[in-house]
Amino acid sequence: MEKIKFDKSWLLFLAAAAVFLAIKLSAADYAVSDENTYYKMGQLVGEGRLPYRDFFFAHPPLQVYLYAAVFRLFGFSFLLLKMISAAAVVAAAAFIFAAVKDRLNAKIAAAATVLFLFSYGTLLFSNFPTGTEIATAFSVAGFYFFMRKKFATSGILLGFAAVTALLSAIILPLLLFFAAFILRDKKSAARLLIGFSAVFVAITGLFLLIAKGEYLKQVLIYHLNKPAASTDKAAVFFRILKTNALLFIAAAAAFASKNKAKALVVLSAAVAAAYIAAFPLLKTAFNYYLLYAFPFLAVVAGYGILQLWEFLTEKAKLRGEAAFIAVALLILLGSFATVRGFASYDSQDFPQAEEVAAYVRENSLSQQTIFGDDSTVPLLSLLSGREIALNYVDNNALRYSSGITDLGQTLQLLQGGINKGEVKFIILRRIKAAKGAFDFGIATQQQFTGFVNESCRLAKEFPLEWRGLIKTYEVYDCLKTRD
Repeated sequence: MEKIKFDKSWLLFLAAAAVFLAIKLSAADYAVSDENTYYKMGQLVGEGRLPYRDFFFAHPPLQVYLYAAVFRLFGFSFLLLKMISAAAVVAAAAFIFAAVKDRLNAKIAAAATVLFLFSYGTLLFSNFPTGTEIATAFSVAGFYFFMRKKFATSGILLGFAAVTALLSAIILPLLLFFAAFILRDKKSAARLLIGFSAVFVAITGLFLLIAKGEYLKQVLIYHLNKPAASTDKAAVFFRILKTNALLFIAAAAAFASKNKAKALVVLSAAVAAAYIAAFPLLKTAFNYYLLYAFPFLAVVAGYGILQLWEFLTEKAKLRGEAAFIAVALLILLGSFATVRGFASYDSQDFPQAEEVAAYVRENSLSQQTIFGDDSTVPLLSLLSGREIALNYVDNNALRYSSGITDLGQTLQLLQGGINKGEVKFIILRRIKAAKGAFDFGIATQQQFTGFVNESCRLAKEFPLEWRGLIKTYEVYDCLKTRD
């Protein structure tokens, strides 16, 4: 019987993955983030609730069902939920390594993997789970099997990406479908399409059947109706460019090659360019959307590192060992700088989470509910054991400004809950500065804050000094005359 030989080049990948996971473990803290919304939704699904029908959910379903599996198997494990995103990124990196090693060589694969894992964007965007990192893993896996000419498998994996996040459904499958149609043949394109449809159509159809019009309303129409963001998209992109400079510079260096372009590099460059080009076209372009481009930029950047190696050995006349040390130092120093920058990022830290949750738990009955800021209330619900009123887990302000949810009707329902003694606390988030306060989330809706000031009283503040400002979480008691 033939022995299975272990490819020692994978030790390079395992070493990089181990360091990445160690960094992510050390950074797995409570945060003011959308991740809390998805974790809480996972708990609800684990208890038998259905997204779109029992609570509002603006994305395809796969992410919250992964979290639901965690709740069913382990209960509420914050660390495990948090590390799913890190594991997804490592899975994406494994497919990057495998694809580049197969098509180029193990050294370039190692460079591409390190450039991806230790880019600032990868570290940051995978630390505040949005589903993008899970969709990215499925997308890169689909890309890998596309390059292996396993078109049906590729389509299936791309289908799973699409039922995690819609942006991945729009760009990558279309690009690979046309690449298969033009570069291969109609049968290859058909297998890709069949694999994709088998997953995407089946799961979408199931939720259309269960939730009926609410699925399309929440997953598609809501995003079309959202008001355009006032964010300077160019500024966001150039900030990403600056904080991930080595990745972009190395990718640009790939085009300096005089050799015949490699299919893997050309297609990766096309995919990355498509995601980057789509960014300014989105109505609400969050910076983490660019994570989709990073794995493909890393493939191109790995090839760019090869061009640097060739320049150092052929033009600069360095010996092979010296050139290797120079390139390795460049990658390691660049990675060290991004890791250091990531470690110092504290804008979304939520160190008061346990304290606020304890106050909520100690000053309410188990059947009473809480409401308010979408980035913090879901986590406080999980930590305190108090449910969220109306099941408004995702209570972001865009629900109301898009017209998908009527704020006046919501306030009537809340008032009814207060009158029945059910809605105990409303929690808001703001930053106080010398020139005034800056509100976030639902607190930006004046009609809502007016309701809170009229129907509830400020019971407790949890302030934290931060860079000359005061981050504060305000707990309003709506049942002060009923306890």
